[in-house]
Amino acid sequence: MKVAPALGRALADLGRRAAARGTRAAAVGGCVRDALLGRAVRDIDVMAEGDAAGLADECALAWGARLESFGRFGTARLTLPTGERLDLATARAEDYPAPAALPVVRPASIEGDLKRRDFSVNAMARPLGADGLGGLFDPLGGRDDLRARRLRVLHPQSFRDDPTRLFRAARYAGRMGLRLEWATARRLRESVGRKDPALLSRERLRQELWRILEEDDPGPALKLCAKWGLTRFLHPRFKAPAGLVKAPDALTRLGLIAFAMGKDGAGLVASLPLAHVDSAALLAALKTAQSAATPAQALPEGAVKILRLALPRLPKAALGPRLVTGTELLAAGLTPGPAFAKILNEAAAEQWKGGFRTQLQARAWLTRALAV
Repeated sequence: MKVAPALGRALADLGRRAAARGTRAAAVGGCVRDALLGRAVRDIDVMAEGDAAGLADECALAWGARLESFGRFGTARLTLPTGERLDLATARAEDYPAPAALPVVRPASIEGDLKRRDFSVNAMARPLGADGLGGLFDPLGGRDDLRARRLRVLHPQSFRDDPTRLFRAARYAGRMGLRLEWATARRLRESVGRKDPALLSRERLRQELWRILEEDDPGPALKLCAKWGLTRFLHPRFKAPAGLVKAPDALTRLGLIAFAMGKDGAGLVASLPLAHVDSAALLAALKTAQSAATPAQALPEGAVKILRLALPRLPKAALGPRLVTGTELLAAGLTPGPAFAKILNEAAAEQWKGGFRTQLQARAWLTRALAV
C-alpha cells in the first residue's frame, strides 16, 4: 500500500504506541481493498483493540494532529498537519436487537471485528508494527473474491440485520465492476422480497442515496438499485436519468433525478430529510421550471446549477434578474392592480423563453405590450 510519507510515519508510530500499550492495531477495510486494486490511498481506517480513544489522544498530542471524536462507536479522526486523515476506531463486535436496528456494540479482537463487516472485500487488514504496515491479513477470503470480481456477504442474516447493505452492495458493485456471489444474490432477492429496506428510517435511506450520488459515476450503482428493486423504497416512481456523471455534486444529481421524475420529483425531495438549504434549492429549481417564468427573487446557487443542467437550452437571461419590474411599470404610468400583475407575469414568461435578453429589448417589448 503506497501512502504519503507523513501518513506512513504516523502509521508506524501508531503501531509502536499500540504495542507499548500491550494491544494491536491494523489498517482495515476500504484502504486495504483499494490498495489491492491499485488505487491511490489517501485516508486510512485503523482499528485498535482496547482503548482506541486513549490511543487517539496520545497520537494527536504527539503528532500535532487535529482530533475529532465520534462517540457512539469509539471512533476518532486524526488530521495530520500535512492534511492526510486517519480514522481510528475500537475493534468491535455487533449484535442487532431487531432487523434494521442500530447495532449494540461490544469490544472485540481484530479477528472479531473483521467478521462483523459487510462484505469479504471490506474485511481485510494490514497489521501495524514499528515498521508501519505489515502483510495482508485476510481470514475471510476477501482477496480471492476481489480477484474474481465477486461481492460476498459474510453471514446469512447480513441484509436482514442491516438493509443499508443492499444499497452498499449496489455502490461497491457499480464502482468496482463486481458481481454478486450466488448465495449473496439469493439473500438479496429474499431481503427485497421481505421489504427489509422499508424498515429503515428515511434518514438512513437518504444517507445511502447520497453516498451513491457522491460516487465518481453514480450511474452503475443506480442501475443496479433499479434492477434489484431497491429504488421503490426511495420513491415508487424513482427515475434516474442518464448522464448524472456530468453533474458536479450530489445535490445537483439529486435535482436532475427530481426533474426526471416530473410531477413526482417534489414528492421525493420532500420525503428526504435534507438540510434546509439543500431542500430549498431543489424545490426552488422545480417550482421555477414548473412556472416557466423568470423568478422574481434571486435563486439559490444550487437551484441555478440544477436548472442549467436540467434545461440546457434555457436562455442565459432566463434565470434573472428580471428585466421588467414593477419600477418600470410605475414609471410608465401604470398603477398596481390586475393589469399591472398580468404584464409582470407575461414579461417574466417572455424573458424565460428568450423573447428578450437585454434591458433595451425588454423596454421595446414593454412598449409594445402597453400599446395593445
